[in-house]
Amino acid sequence: MTEPVRFEAEDVSPQESGRGMVAESAPFVASVERLMIRVRSAKLRDEKQMIDNLQAWIDRAMSGGIDVLRDGEQILRTLRANVNEMIHSRTMLRRIVSPMAGLTLLAGALAAMTVTVAGVEALFLSTPLDIVFAAVIFGIAGSAFAVLLRTVTMQLEYTEKAALFMVGLARPLVGGVLALAVFALFGAGIISLPLVSDQETTTRVSFLAGYGGQGIFAGQLALFAFAFGAGILEGYLTPRFSRGVARVAEKVSNVTS
Repeated sequence: MTEPVRFEAEDVSPQESGRGMVAESAPFVASVERLMIRVRSAKLRDEKQMIDNLQAWIDRAMSGGIDVLRDGEQILRTLRANVNEMIHSRTMLRRIVSPMAGLTLLAGALAAMTVTVAGVEALFLSTPLDIVFAAVIFGIAGSAFAVLLRTVTMQLEYTEKAALFMVGLARPLVGGVLALAVFALFGAGIISLPLVSDQETTTRVSFLAGYGGQGIFAGQLALFAFAFGAGILEGYLTPRFSRGVARVAEKVSNVTS
């Protein structure tokens, strides 16, 4: 009579068990490391305590001190909330001061350029340069308005002082370029409105005449209003354009890698 065959459970070596633990904890560790990068990029004065706390969670996950599969997601939600609260409270002042500094520098440069342009009777594409420059200024003003709204409502996602400064300095210039594009569309007749198209015979806006002046044509003022709207539109277009470029770059990288 033959004896029954006994199947013994295969022993798992400590080395193989360690590799399995590391594999299970890898997504959790990667998420915590991204939080550490966020804290470092924010450049906070008291970041060391938060960095040490996040590193402690990584060490626990790697050593099996926590059940990553069961509790990992809940721990990550708590850690993200803590990091967001810390960064938001520590960067509140710089999120207001830095963009305002950029806007102030831009306003000073525009004031100097306005004085220069006002004394020069030059033409740009057969159009008085001061009208073109005024349209660009209105576009810059519209974009600056959008930046101010995002600043006072704490909607800017940046945390570095240099990045926030460039938001206040550079993004309004993008609004100025959009205003120049609107100016060109009206000038070329691609967009046509009777009030804007007639820049010579429409009623002058007398309340802008000042002392001894004649004021500006209503058509010009309408054009400036559209330029201001183009500047405000910059606050909507720029973030979506940057996200689109990032997605395209990621797809290209995946294809070429």
